Amino acid sequence: MSAQMWLPGTALNCYESDALLRSWLLTPGLLTQRMRDTCGARFVMNVLRESRDSQGFVREIELCCDGQSWVFAQTTIPAATLAAQPWLAAIGQTSLGEALAAHGNVQRSEFEYAKLYDDSAVVAKALQRAGLHAQALWARRSEFRIGERSFTLHEVFLPNVGVPSKDVSPTLDHTAVNS
Repeated sequence: MSAQMWLPGTALNCYESDALLRSWLLTPGLLTQRMRDTCGARFVMNVLRESRDSQGFVREIELCCDGQSWVFAQTTIPAATLAAQPWLAAIGQTSLGEALAAHGNVQRSEFEYAKLYDDSAVVAKALQRAGLHAQALWARRSEFRIGERSFTLHEVFLPNVGVPSKDVSPTLDHTAVNS
């Protein structure tokens, strides 16, 4: 599939056979809430970068379970949107979805999906952050609109999404024998 080919959710069955991965890609509502429900106290959202320049504002986060990154997300807010909605650059440790829900009056486009390679900047960042080798990863994007202004969210789904690591119990070293 082409790196530039964005698909509607209805087409995912034709391109992705992994039902668990598809269920995460197609998560309606807040992805952060689904992760909290799945991971419980093992869920962590890390704000990786927030930067402002003349073009606008970029925020990058990772959503983790059991210390493993499951989702890398990048929000890109154009300068005009930021000027009209400056609070978007000040949500801190609050998830974007929760901040938008609290604000109200926000419209979200339908999700679009693509399997992107590491020549895509957002996938390259996700792979680097997770310490993974070059590979194609599924991403979804959506556009938010507040009044006349909009911004974009890209979410990259890492290979272990939806699969919490096994609890590892400490084991005793039985090779040492007391005499």
